[in-house]
Amino acid sequence: MRILQLSCLIALTCGLVGCGERETRVHSNPVTGENVTLRTGDAIAAPAGMPDFAPLYPGARIESALEGDGGAGQRGGMVAFRTDAATDRVAAFYRSRLDGSGLTNREEVNLNGTLILAARAGDDADRGLQVSIAPMADAPGSYVTLTYNLGEG
Repeated sequence: MRILQLSCLIALTCGLVGCGERETRVHSNPVTGENVTLRTGDAIAAPAGMPDFAPLYPGARIESALEGDGGAGQRGGMVAFRTDAATDRVAAFYRSRLDGSGLTNREEVNLNGTLILAARAGDDADRGLQVSIAPMADAPGSYVTLTYNLGEG
């Protein structure tokens, strides 16, 4: 769960950095052993370690990606992207993917128009996915954030 907390903090940083020029930042904490790589910019590639249960929506335009480990075997990441698809279509895509993912403990909540889908493995509470889907304010489409945790590696 530590990766989820860390990725939320980094996600806020992403919003402050802004998108445009590509940039990579590596953050390491020698005390805890945590390592995080943050990439921002237009049309960056998905993290290589993304699990099958956290697929990108077709046509996603990635703006930021984070990969890291919590220093105690915990691994995870976050990807933020835009898509031209409406929020209900994006939500249907992720609901259908979660159905076959093996992530059995699921929750769904709508907070002021932002839909949050969350799922975790019943046998490993540290392995899971959270998908946040919000309508874009400046154009048709959705802004999506995937936060995934692979548990102990």
